[in-house]
Amino acid sequence: MEVVQKVEGFIIDEIEAAEEKLNIRLSKYTKIYILDLLKRLCTEKDPLNLELIGDRPLAIVLMEAVRKDIFQKIRDLKAVGDVSLIFSGLYPEYLTRRLVDIDYYIEIGKKSYYLLSDTYSNLKRQQELFILYSQLVAEFITLIQILTEMASELHFLDEENLVKIYNRYRRTKIRKYLDILRKNNVEPLIPEE
Repeated sequence: MEVVQKVEGFIIDEIEAAEEKLNIRLSKYTKIYILDLLKRLCTEKDPLNLELIGDRPLAIVLMEAVRKDIFQKIRDLKAVGDVSLIFSGLYPEYLTRRLVDIDYYIEIGKKSYYLLSDTYSNLKRQQELFILYSQLVAEFITLIQILTEMASELHFLDEENLVKIYNRYRRTKIRKYLDILRKNNVEPLIPEE
């Protein structure tokens, strides 16, 4: 139990440090969700339901999910959203070996959480879950920025491959990638937004 508390404390510290460094704040629901997801990532065997997804493309899992009963639909959409969020933010180097890159995962993740919020919008007793998933859609890029900042601090990012960093910045406009480029005296040709 003490180890889990230390893990949770570490994760909270990392999230708050990233928020402060980026000068952004997550909503209460979103912060609790990402804290729980990261804690499960450290303590559970398959917190992202990767067994469920297998080697199928996330878009296929998402399309199949919308045709399932409500319980399987929720489970599958949550798995797609969580995988997309974690891989595009915390483990983007995993995506290097894939046919698609970070922008695909971002769009699939946002769509999955949107479909979850839409599912919960029709359930009167589940309005807090509707709010949660609506906020996850709205703050998806913010979450990825925080996770990318954490990934950099944890040395999960390959900051040496500037072509890859440039391409990720071009596709996502994530500030950490811009910072890495500028630290290496590379100024992107695309305008900042």
